[in-house]
Amino acid sequence: MMLTRSPLSFFSGPTGLFYSVTLPLLLALAFALVIIASSSVSGAKASKVGEASFHYLMQGLGILLMTIGAMPTLLSVLMGPAYPGRVYMSLLWVFLVGGSLFLWHEQAAERIERASTQIPQAIFLTVVRTIGYLIALFSGLSLLLSVALGKMPTSWWVAPVVMLLYGALLCWSTGAGEAGASSFQSISLHSVVKHPAKKPAKKHGFNFFRFFTRKRA
Repeated sequence: MMLTRSPLSFFSGPTGLFYSVTLPLLLALAFALVIIASSSVSGAKASKVGEASFHYLMQGLGILLMTIGAMPTLLSVLMGPAYPGRVYMSLLWVFLVGGSLFLWHEQAAERIERASTQIPQAIFLTVVRTIGYLIALFSGLSLLLSVALGKMPTSWWVAPVVMLLYGALLCWSTGAGEAGASSFQSISLHSVVKHPAKKPAKKHGFNFFRFFTRKRA
């Protein structure tokens, strides 16, 4: 009976109607908040901010698809049981679609001017880093509790270790993306502050020399 139903029948039920109304409203509210926050950045355009927000949202979807495709495959190889060949092929397609989606929208976001991508990029990196940090934290806690409670069946450590490494990878990748920008800004600020400090000293010495020679003459 369930196989004969249309996939679109989900939206005709109360749960489907609820999500079909609330999800677009939440997305519209999130885009509006990002555009309002970006209005404080000089040179930012509302249309470009919305476009950048869309690209970063699709990058997040690409990361989710890559996770869905990679995690079951990796856990199946390390822990078992093995899936049929068609399941592995389907997971591979999901991973490839997610990777292509991420790379495509990443290149599209880089073509937008920096002023319009600052706020969406900061939100995207913060959300991904927070998710990775929470995954790594709870995975490490799961390892410690399993050892403390003595609940260590066969291959008990595989899933927590894989999730711990995955969370650490998310944290590292987002942190590495911001390291270059922060160091560049600190160097630029240091050069701006340091340069005016030399100029008054040089000018003061030159004036004193002229005054001294003029007084002797």
